[in-house]
Amino acid sequence: MLGQGLEGDAATGAGVLTGVGFSCVLVGAVFAWRLRPGDRSWMSEAPQGKRDRLQAQRSSQLFMFPAVAVIFLALALEPVRHVMEGEGRLRDYLSILLPVLYAWVTAAIAMGWDHNSRQNRRFLEDELTIVIRARAMTAAFLVMMTGATAAFALFLVRPEFGAMGLLAALAAGGGTAGVRFAWLDREAGQDG
Repeated sequence: MLGQGLEGDAATGAGVLTGVGFSCVLVGAVFAWRLRPGDRSWMSEAPQGKRDRLQAQRSSQLFMFPAVAVIFLALALEPVRHVMEGEGRLRDYLSILLPVLYAWVTAAIAMGWDHNSRQNRRFLEDELTIVIRARAMTAAFLVMMTGATAAFALFLVRPEFGAMGLLAALAAGGGTAGVRFAWLDREAGQDG
């Protein structure tokens, strides 16, 4: 309504003002929904219920992130070839980094280094978790060493395959840490 009959910068200013106002309305609607009467999400839950919820959330992340890393690994094989040929662009480098990033995130969650694990340490850390973590990281180390050795052997024969093998070894090591941790945690939960 403010922009009717205006032209040039005046019309642009009215459009920007309208956009800011609409954004404020959306933010206000979100806050109104979150703080609505009768909403019980702000209430604290029982410690055992919170522990179970946080452990289930961690397990689902540890199964999901390696699956995403495998998808990004498949998508990164072509960009690795572009980089090895000297034709790599920023998009190719970012595609190559994604499986490695997800491997690191998965390993960080398994090690308890992520923000959620550090913030809720009293719910997620116990003697069983330490044992499970040690077994998961041992398996991840073995997978990564085997993969890196295979990648080195491939590098000696064909350097481009060695680069792809190293990328796969990093993704497999991080994924092994996450999946092994989640699997052992699930098995321990079924025994208890």
